[in-house]
Amino acid sequence: MFKQIWNSCHASVCHLNFLNERGVSVDCLTGFKVNKSLVTSQQAFYVEKAHKVEITFVGKDANTVTASMRIPYTEFINEHRIGFVNSNGHYAIFNIDLPEFEDIPSLKLSERMNFAIGSQVAVIAFINGYSNLGLSTGIVSSMYTNPEGVRFVQFDCQTGYGNSGAPLIDPENMEVIGIVSRRSTPAAKAYRQLLDIVGTNIDQLRQVGSVIKFGDVDPIQVLVANQNQLKHLANNIYKNSVTSSSQAVTLDRVISFFNENAVHKVPTEESEHEMDYFIG
Repeated sequence: MFKQIWNSCHASVCHLNFLNERGVSVDCLTGFKVNKSLVTSQQAFYVEKAHKVEITFVGKDANTVTASMRIPYTEFINEHRIGFVNSNGHYAIFNIDLPEFEDIPSLKLSERMNFAIGSQVAVIAFINGYSNLGLSTGIVSSMYTNPEGVRFVQFDCQTGYGNSGAPLIDPENMEVIGIVSRRSTPAAKAYRQLLDIVGTNIDQLRQVGSVIKFGDVDPIQVLVANQNQLKHLANNIYKNSVTSSSQAVTLDRVISFFNENAVHKVPTEESEHEMDYFIG
């Protein structure tokens, strides 16, 4: 069964690698093709220091590139986005009706609303920023709705950095039933809070300036360096950690978007407003 999942679905899943001006990766997500669109995590809208995004699909061996292209990040966000909800939506949709991706097959979205606890699921994703695609399997462990009314499927597959935006697949019919949303976990929230605290500390230290020195030692610069080391450590811990209690946002709003917006075009300013109102 799991071989069938891989054979049927792997070709539709892509790696989104966000690069800074020096070509260094600053973030990674997974996405998947639906019709002529790319579905992924809402995090795609908020990648700091991103200069370009590289979209890559791979073959059956999990490594051989079948289609790839780089797009300036501003172009990706401003010209290719066709579906956006507020920060509570947990998904993003982009137009990839491009010659490079014409032969990439599409996954099918499930219109099911409920999922039995204990039923099997699979995730196809790129993990830890690596360029090889992988398959994980598990079961639905629970369902819940967050305070904003967004529904989630909890499942016991291990997920890590780079998994956000991956399809959660029903092995019975190969349909997508959710979008992996690891960055909404308590651990991810704690990581972001720590980065905010470190950033605030560095700003305050720089405002103080070098008022006191001990010989040739500037204690303010020492403290700034200490905070940067803490930030670097937090980044490494986050990127290399995995969780066995994962979650995926259900497709309630995504299905509504595709049903109501059958024509996959980059919207005008007026149509963008209408879509935000409809989905948000």
